[in-house]
Amino acid sequence: PFKKETRDKCVQFVCQDIRPYDTISGKGFTQLAQHLVDTAARIGKFDVCEILPHPTTVSRNVEMRAQSLHKHVVEEITATISKSGCAVTADIWTETYRKTSFLSATIHYVNEQSELHSRVLFAAPFDPSTSKTGENIRRHLLQNLRVFGIDATDMGKKIIFVTDRGANMISALREYTRLNCTAHILNVTLSSAFGTAIIEKSPEIASLLTDVKKLVTYFKHSGQQGKLKKSLKQSIETRWNSNFDMLNSVLEHYEDIASVLTESNNYDKIGRISISTLKLLVSFLKPFKEATDDLETDNTAPSASLVLPWSVRLIEHCTSATKDPLLSEIATVCVTRLKELLSADSTSSHSVHMLYKIATFLTPNLRGLRMLDERGRQNVIQGVKEMIEDLKFDHAHDEDVEPTPAKRPTVLHKFSDWEEEEESCGSKSLDVQIQEYRTMKLELSSQQNILQWWNSNSSQFPALSNLARFVLCIPATSAPSERAFSLCGRILEERRSVLKPSSVSDILFLHGNLK
Repeated sequence: PFKKETRDKCVQFVCQDIRPYDTISGKGFTQLAQHLVDTAARIGKFDVCEILPHPTTVSRNVEMRAQSLHKHVVEEITATISKSGCAVTADIWTETYRKTSFLSATIHYVNEQSELHSRVLFAAPFDPSTSKTGENIRRHLLQNLRVFGIDATDMGKKIIFVTDRGANMISALREYTRLNCTAHILNVTLSSAFGTAIIEKSPEIASLLTDVKKLVTYFKHSGQQGKLKKSLKQSIETRWNSNFDMLNSVLEHYEDIASVLTESNNYDKIGRISISTLKLLVSFLKPFKEATDDLETDNTAPSASLVLPWSVRLIEHCTSATKDPLLSEIATVCVTRLKELLSADSTSSHSVHMLYKIATFLTPNLRGLRMLDERGRQNVIQGVKEMIEDLKFDHAHDEDVEPTPAKRPTVLHKFSDWEEEEESCGSKSLDVQIQEYRTMKLELSSQQNILQWWNSNSSQFPALSNLARFVLCIPATSAPSERAFSLCGRILEERRSVLKPSSVSDILFLHGNLK
């Protein structure tokens, strides 16, 4: 009876307040419900209206809670990044209702326990009268970072920015180390390959895309969608990998679609679609989808080390596809664009950034850099040495060094001039550390946490371990900032379109940092 009553009240709640069904399983809702249950257990039955605060009170306390949590976050961040460095993603978004533009930033770092952390810092509104020039973006970004104790100027090379390739963002961060969002590059590559001028040279591919789009539109508008186990997906130009999602959704349900269309005497809508061409195009696009998903990881595992291997793998994949007459035009453009933007060749002006190559080297299972030639491997090794020296990662932090306890003298101390000298791990030269790392017997499964491996081996490779904590915190894409804006879109819905911009930023900050 108790469960049925609770179920009925949940139904009543979502229907009366017009809330999504998954509100019931939301972390915030379940925590509130548990609090009310615990309170009743302590003080007995009470009128809930007497304890629930007024909406205005909640609104005021959102700001107060954000300010309180801000202090805690600043303490944690500044204690870590001054020593180990950090990465920041940034992006700009304009909301629909009042056309207010926001600049978002997320920070990524590895803490003392060798855990990768990603925090939403802010979605700071622009003054409506301020144009989005590089200079204004830089001023706005640096000013809001300072609020969190992050002075990008003082940090120098120990702060890395990851953004899209927008001209104003590039201009804003020209004085800092800025990496391109790899997912944007893959999207640009596919957009170029499937542009009108290229598709016109591949009439069979063009015809397939047109017919599949018409098929999906028919199912969505005719009410036939409900007869399929899963909904078909339409291609949307602004959505990454949407051509793959559309084509794959049709391929996966091809038999069901054919059955539904046969019943309604509309089989010609799928009959004109070549199943072999459909499979070929899905097979070609699938690695781009997989690469994007891997690179846009949920921030619980390093993604920087995947940029180089995925770049090489995609170029190989597209090069092979150029031999197929149907894919030749599209694949050739992909190869050209990928080499322009993500070449593994260190002599290229658009080579994969050295930081991402070093991240691959610092991933134990990929340390051999077998995707590069010998010259490329040596360039990365040299890059490792230069970065460690430049950022002083070869120097032990004084506060981390415990004094060595005095040894009790033994009879052997009388012959100390003949004893073997013991080399401490901390005194190993960088060359020795690198050589031992490259040749050691590896005991690391593909599932083991890379950062924890470096933490366990930090005494053997102190300089490399320090570098790993910095480089492996860098995200491969600016997706964290884009995810923050997706949340902003849920915060600023039609019924809350007059919410103050500062409140939007506070809610976003609390959502990303409350535990």
